[in-house]
Amino acid sequence: MGKNIPVNRLKILNLSMLIDPILLFCIAFIMKKHLAYQPSPEFYEINTTMRYVQYFLYLSGLAVFFFIDGIVSFIKKRLPENEPLSPIKHNLISMVLLDYISVSGFVGFLISGNITWVAVFCAISFFSRFRFLPTRKNLSRYHSNQG
Repeated sequence: MGKNIPVNRLKILNLSMLIDPILLFCIAFIMKKHLAYQPSPEFYEINTTMRYVQYFLYLSGLAVFFFIDGIVSFIKKRLPENEPLSPIKHNLISMVLLDYISVSGFVGFLISGNITWVAVFCAISFFSRFRFLPTRKNLSRYHSNQG
């Protein structure tokens, strides 16, 4: 009985973490359309440091998207071996990494004012989360790992 997975808590966690990219996009949209947010062109076009920060954010966000499985397995190897990785911990680690994608797009938006980037990165972050929903297939790997 100790091996039962708290599926309801996992569903609540995943559904609550689906809100993050939507919320960041809504904030960026309100800033752009209703508050007319646009940083000074000198801030990101002339200042090469901010341009490099922006490129780093975009590339690192895409790197997380493409290599999330490798990053999660690297983190799992660093966790103590005597305690198995529960589905909640696995999803929390994965969702935090996926949050980085939308946050990097949002910070890039703050640097350049480009709403397209935050929209694309929030969409990537949002739709990537469906892979970690607690379906029967996803939950079966935890039963086989703990048994």
